[in-house]
Amino acid sequence: MEDVALLPLLFHDRKATLDRDAQVLASRLAQHYALLDFGPRQGSERNFLHRSSTTRAGDPVLTCGYTTPIQGTIGENSGVASINICCGGASSYQIERQVLQINPQRPLFFSPGQEYSYTVDHFNGTAFHLDLNRLRTTAAAMAGLGVSERRFAPDLERPRALGLDGGRCDGLLRLLCKQFALLLCSQLDVLLQSDPHAPGVGAPSKQRILDDLVEWIDANLCRPISLTDLEQRSGYSRRNLQLAFHQRFGCGPIQWVRQQRLERARQALLHPKSDDSVAAVAARFGFSSLSVFSRDLQARFGLRPSDLLREGRRRHG
Repeated sequence: MEDVALLPLLFHDRKATLDRDAQVLASRLAQHYALLDFGPRQGSERNFLHRSSTTRAGDPVLTCGYTTPIQGTIGENSGVASINICCGGASSYQIERQVLQINPQRPLFFSPGQEYSYTVDHFNGTAFHLDLNRLRTTAAAMAGLGVSERRFAPDLERPRALGLDGGRCDGLLRLLCKQFALLLCSQLDVLLQSDPHAPGVGAPSKQRILDDLVEWIDANLCRPISLTDLEQRSGYSRRNLQLAFHQRFGCGPIQWVRQQRLERARQALLHPKSDDSVAAVAARFGFSSLSVFSRDLQARFGLRPSDLLREGRRRHG
């Protein structure tokens, strides 16, 4: 099983969080799961180790990780499906008197919101939740006009473990893994589309790549963004990034990011939450220095942050 530990995580491998304290990890997991029980398996307490990374892909929150042997119980989550995909190791689930086992040859566990217990060996994989109503709606839409969602309800009401059988299920599972790679690795999508050998696709335009990058920046203004992040995200060299931003926005990428932070902060001050302060808004949009935030915002908009906040409270008070 030691080879399982050497497998990289499915995403953000270098940014993964490392836990050696099971109680600390349990507290964090409880923020995302109805965690009823969690801990190392007997005999594995001293060597407990867990590496994990979490990201959002639209509505679903996906967590991937490697763990030494653990066990636990996940409580009922009505209307929400739990899906676990195994890349290495093995796991056993007990649900409604059934025992369902997954491993790399039988990689997918599905629970339609019921409580289940699990016993995990060394394990590398990913887990996420999906809304069952949305799954039924999607299935009906794919089936075509006039097909009722009720037709698919029985399929989504029973827990299952799905394996690689060499047939239709095999192909669909491999497609699912490929789609997750495309979803989580923005670079892969760009590379596939620019690959002249990839069937049915053409090279993406520079405008599209920059549009995608700008959309990503807008969604991540509350966290630090470096030029290296932008290089990795876009696939552009630093020089080409500078050129593209100057052509589109008349300034460099980091300067543009800062301008967007200031604009978003200005809007937040003009539409404040009940407990907002200038310091809270500054911190929300990545400004670690309140004095620098105040100076830069006044230089850009001609008003102090406190004046904008006062105006916002007057409008919405």
